[in-house]
Amino acid sequence: VALEDSLVTISTIAGSRFVGPIRDEVEKWQKELMLFQETLDEWLNVQRNWMYLESIFGAGDIKKQLPTESAKFMEIDGQWRTIMRETQSYPVAKVACTKPGRLDIFKAASETLDQIQKQLEDYLLSKCVAFPRFFFLSNDELLEILSQARRPQAVQPHLRKCFDNLVKLRFGDGANSQDIHGMISAEGEEIKFVKMLKARNNVEKWLSADGGVEDFMVRTIRDVTRKGWKDYEVTPRKEWVRNSYCQVTITVGSIYWTLESEQVLSIKEAGKVVQAMGKWLKKNK
Repeated sequence: VALEDSLVTISTIAGSRFVGPIRDEVEKWQKELMLFQETLDEWLNVQRNWMYLESIFGAGDIKKQLPTESAKFMEIDGQWRTIMRETQSYPVAKVACTKPGRLDIFKAASETLDQIQKQLEDYLLSKCVAFPRFFFLSNDELLEILSQARRPQAVQPHLRKCFDNLVKLRFGDGANSQDIHGMISAEGEEIKFVKMLKARNNVEKWLSADGGVEDFMVRTIRDVTRKGWKDYEVTPRKEWVRNSYCQVTITVGSIYWTLESEQVLSIKEAGKVVQAMGKWLKKNK
């Protein structure tokens, strides 16, 4: 606000008919204040982009995955820290913002940071294409996962957004364990995978439908549903419901309910229909 007021004031003075004797000095001040404003705008823009990218490229895993962009950022980071140290040692705004060449440095840095951010967005898009469920996450959430690629448990807070009602994976003992033994729903129901899954390679790979978590989910549900289908015929219904997983109860129960209802309604003899409907009702209470 003070800078804008000063620009208005100097413009008013420059437009005065009495400015003649000090015109050169007024024009000098006007140019310096305009340079001040332009430099400050670029400074704030660079600061905003630097703060966002610094936390990203501060993670070792992102550096490895984007080496070119990381090198560019580290160069900008060095320039930024040097300028900030200079400003801290002599904290005079006018001097800091009107130093020769500083505006050009900020313009170049801003352009480079924009390019880095564009490359970063393209990188995130490639991860989403490889594992489409990542589209349900924001860029910041996806970056949080990718920046901790060597720690598979980093995906845990974001599973609910990627998979319907899957809130947690059962990892092995140890903070950095790569062994995944099963999945847990929001209701606390845990289903063990058909076999142990190793969280190796890139995160989009071991989460995918190509031999990853998504694939193991389907295989496991198919396996327990097949078992539930076989047990239904030989186990009392109430006991079967208590011992079955929710998804199995819903799926197999719906199939058998439809099948048995159709069988009862298909009986042609009136007396047997009533008798069969009574048995069906008693069984499905």
